[in-house]
Amino acid sequence: MRIAKRRAYEQTDDFKNRYRWRSGVEATMSEYDRRTGVKQLRVRGFDSVRFCATLKAAGINFLRAVAVWIALNLESNSYKSGELDLNHAFLVFKERFSRKWHHLKNRFKPKMPITVIFLKFQ
Repeated sequence: MRIAKRRAYEQTDDFKNRYRWRSGVEATMSEYDRRTGVKQLRVRGFDSVRFCATLKAAGINFLRAVAVWIALNLESNSYKSGELDLNHAFLVFKERFSRKWHHLKNRFKPKMPITVIFLKFQ
């Protein structure tokens, strides 16, 4: 009886509308593992694993952003054939990211220099 109710609910539009988001997330996580090998990290410790996993996630986002950029520019036909390739898209995206990163880095830079005092223990 319980299985019959669940299967009937799975055929409703409400269930399909809610469940469709899961398939997108599952595909994203699968790509994240397949392309970056995040399940076989060569580091240990929570902080190191979090750092590596974050860099890998940023890499996937970067690849997706470049793919969208290429698709949009090919669609607009604003480039001559052969001029738009992955290297060109990478360089454009890298420069834009670099500018934003430099801006953020300067924004959070300490106002006063940090001095380190070394104490001599006897």
